[in-house]
Amino acid sequence: MLWAVIMAGGSGTRFWPESRRKTPKQFLRIFGKKTLLEQTVLRLAKTIPLSRVLVITQNDKVSLCRKLLPNVPRAQIFGEPIGRNTAPCAALGAALALKKDPEAVIALLPADHQIEKSAFFCQALQAAEKIAQKEKLPVTFGIKPDFPHTGFGYLELDKKFRRGSLPVFRLKCFHEKPDLKKAVAFLRSSRFLWNSGMFIWRADELLKATAEHLPQADRVLKKILASDFEKGMARFYAGMPNISIDYGLMEKMRGKILAIPVDLGWNDVGGWQALADLWPKDQNQNVTIGKTLLIDSEANIIKGGKRLVALLGMKDCVVVDTPDAVLVCPKSKTESIRKVVHALKLKGWNEYL
Repeated sequence: MLWAVIMAGGSGTRFWPESRRKTPKQFLRIFGKKTLLEQTVLRLAKTIPLSRVLVITQNDKVSLCRKLLPNVPRAQIFGEPIGRNTAPCAALGAALALKKDPEAVIALLPADHQIEKSAFFCQALQAAEKIAQKEKLPVTFGIKPDFPHTGFGYLELDKKFRRGSLPVFRLKCFHEKPDLKKAVAFLRSSRFLWNSGMFIWRADELLKATAEHLPQADRVLKKILASDFEKGMARFYAGMPNISIDYGLMEKMRGKILAIPVDLGWNDVGGWQALADLWPKDQNQNVTIGKTLLIDSEANIIKGGKRLVALLGMKDCVVVDTPDAVLVCPKSKTESIRKVVHALKLKGWNEYL
């Protein structure tokens, strides 16, 4: 019984100035008429019925999620009073699924990724569900790298666990975002994959791992479940440790994690530079949306608004025009846009956040 737990509580700071507190990245219509969140749910439709889809978002985004996802039962969209990263979110999702289904296997999925090969993705989910159910181990998807990306974490594979159309490996360890030299070495080796941030895991086993490795999260979760849910979340959730599932659980479970290498046409849509791979380019390799005029300019990413955006003699730049803010930076600095958001907070310019 595969369930989806969609993690939709992120802030998407690397997509500033489009991504704001009121409309973080997962609620943006970057591709077509559907938001990234809507596309994530639609992608699952043939594999996981909406009755087994849980969405965890920020408290003040629950109504927006319900509006965007009218076919997901309202009672299955939950709000966090404060963000506590992915490990507490995963434990909460597992507990909620287990309450409805004692045999639940959950697919922990970010709300803001792009996956082109939806049919294959669904097949991979079904295969991972069977493995996770039988082996009682978490299964993660590793993306075959095609260039030395320094903005992704990496998975290092160990011995092959099982052969088949989708080979399964034991995971040796997680690696944080590398420098370019190390990323090049990872690319040359066949043992390294990009970390997709997706996990398929039996709900009961995830909660056992939480109790062992994150006892504080386990204690808080039990207090929430023992009380009225909304009151318990408001009263206790802030006591959750602020930690990712990679740091909080996976790095402490070496040798007890399985990985499946997959080619999904995947992109984490982490920042503006990702659009160079996802939007069409002109003859000078520029990606443009909106009213733009580019002269002697190449390999730029331009997201215009109602005004004309004109570039002259520019190369490898990002320009994003919104009604109240304009971003201009080199493409090489898009991973650091969160520094702008941090500076705005320090200045107290909350109207731009």
